[in-house]
Amino acid sequence: MTEKKILHDLGYLEKVLNITCDTLLLINNDNICVDAIMKTNNPILNPNIDVIGQHILSLFPQPTSTLIKRELAFCRHTGETSNVNYDLPTDEQMYYFKFVIHKFDEEHLLCQYRDITQRSNMKYRLKSALTAQLEVGKVAMIGHWTYDLQRQELIHNGYSNLHKRNLEAPEKITLAELLTYVHPDDRKGMEAFLHNDSIENNTFEYRMKQSDVPITYVRATKYAKRLENNVCIIEGFSQNVSDFIKNRNELEMVLAVVDNAPYSIFACHKNGNMAFANKACRKQNGLNEQEDITDLKIFECLREFTTQEAWDLSVQKIISASGYYQYRCDTLYPELDIIGSECSSLMIKNGNGEDIVWTIKRDISDQLRYEEQLLRSKEAAEESERLKSAFISNMNHEIRTPLSAIMGFGSIIADTPDPELRREYGELLNANSSQLLRLITDVLEMSQMDAGKVRLKNSDVSLKGILNELSLSFLPNDEQPAIIFDIPERDLVVWLDRGRVIQVLVNLINNSLKFTPPDGIIHVGYRVREDHIEFYVKDNGIGIAKENQELIFNRFYKINPLDKGTGLGLAICKGIVEQMNGEITVESELGQGTTFIIILPIGKQV
Repeated sequence: MTEKKILHDLGYLEKVLNITCDTLLLINNDNICVDAIMKTNNPILNPNIDVIGQHILSLFPQPTSTLIKRELAFCRHTGETSNVNYDLPTDEQMYYFKFVIHKFDEEHLLCQYRDITQRSNMKYRLKSALTAQLEVGKVAMIGHWTYDLQRQELIHNGYSNLHKRNLEAPEKITLAELLTYVHPDDRKGMEAFLHNDSIENNTFEYRMKQSDVPITYVRATKYAKRLENNVCIIEGFSQNVSDFIKNRNELEMVLAVVDNAPYSIFACHKNGNMAFANKACRKQNGLNEQEDITDLKIFECLREFTTQEAWDLSVQKIISASGYYQYRCDTLYPELDIIGSECSSLMIKNGNGEDIVWTIKRDISDQLRYEEQLLRSKEAAEESERLKSAFISNMNHEIRTPLSAIMGFGSIIADTPDPELRREYGELLNANSSQLLRLITDVLEMSQMDAGKVRLKNSDVSLKGILNELSLSFLPNDEQPAIIFDIPERDLVVWLDRGRVIQVLVNLINNSLKFTPPDGIIHVGYRVREDHIEFYVKDNGIGIAKENQELIFNRFYKINPLDKGTGLGLAICKGIVEQMNGEITVESELGQGTTFIIILPIGKQV
């Protein structure tokens, strides 16, 4: 047998069928399958299912079986071949098949099942892609065009920027006519873009200007070129980007405002990577305006955050505050005279859905200084009110007591014939008069200090002379503690106010006399240092508690409110010493005694 007759040889027919045919089903007039060749492998038809003896329609789900039943009846009645595509839904996926029905004989139909799932899926994907492309083109205002370099003609389809709508049919326009609608500043660029048949520089933005219509911004893109009848044809598309340009311009304007804002503004990723810092922020933290900070951590850029842990803690506070957190930053920027900032941090998602922390810092240094000044003024006013109340209360007692004594003894002395009693009453009158005079003197002294009217009268003064004069003023008295003046052999003459120094030392000695028992000792002297003098008044009296040592120099303060005196003596001493650019201190322990030290700078030495 020659090779030409192989396909006609019945012995090879089965082999040919196995190679070429699809699943074949032979059914009788009751639609019962009587024979089959199974080539299909899906959940409905596969080699593991014995279809012989089964009703063919029972193999297919509704509504597919109903459609097949109608075609089976049509073939039996007409004898014509049915060639129809069907859907075959399963739990796994949707299958598609072609079911070809032939009339085999009067009692049988031959059904050919051909799986077309892959081809159908591809067809549907292409159709969906095309539909999506067309719809996207409409929404995105994209139009396709071809340009004939020889004829200088464009053919548009899709969206037309000229008509501001989608074209129902392709539209032809010459380049010369198109250029009349292009902004004059963009016409040369448009011609160069189209006449350059290279598609390397494939994008060009231009403006279209039409009467009574806002300027339209268009971006043209070339994506291919081809030869057609030896003529170069450029293919491309154009998109109306007016909204994009408008948004871009608005965005650039907003960014310019943020970048030039008088507040420090920065943005950072949650992991601490910097995203943005405006000019004020860069200036505060010593960053160059052109420096790229996006690869830096926040603690590498900003003084406010010194470690990654500090930034992580701040992020947690923002999250706990539902994405908006306000706080005060006390980071100092001495070169900008900033002592405090009011901060607002908020978490905003960027275009990629990532959380970005934006922080705005407002300099509140002037506000803090004003508040501090107000606080000091308030404290000064409260202190003034307290001193006023203390003054009135103290004066009520201190003035009333000697005045009452003066008035009482003044009346009695006139009616007392006994000279001894008259002398005794006279001494009491003098003591109370002196006490009243001392009180008035102290009050006037404090008043002059507050008014700044105290003037120093400096002269060359002998330090030994001061102690010698004091020793003559405080003569030994058996009813008082002993006063020892530590007078060095070598004298020193300095430039200071002799009267004020003696006034301070007298006040301190009187204070020690008041709180030292009669059998106690008081030392008065001075020590010469390299650049200053230290006068001291030291006793072994009752001492002063630690908590009272800072308070004793306050006006009207008395450790024991029942003690005699105005409570102004030590305050006057402190005021005089400070006016002489000096300092007065106290060292004391309860039961051990007290030492007052006056430190005065040495002016001119002789």
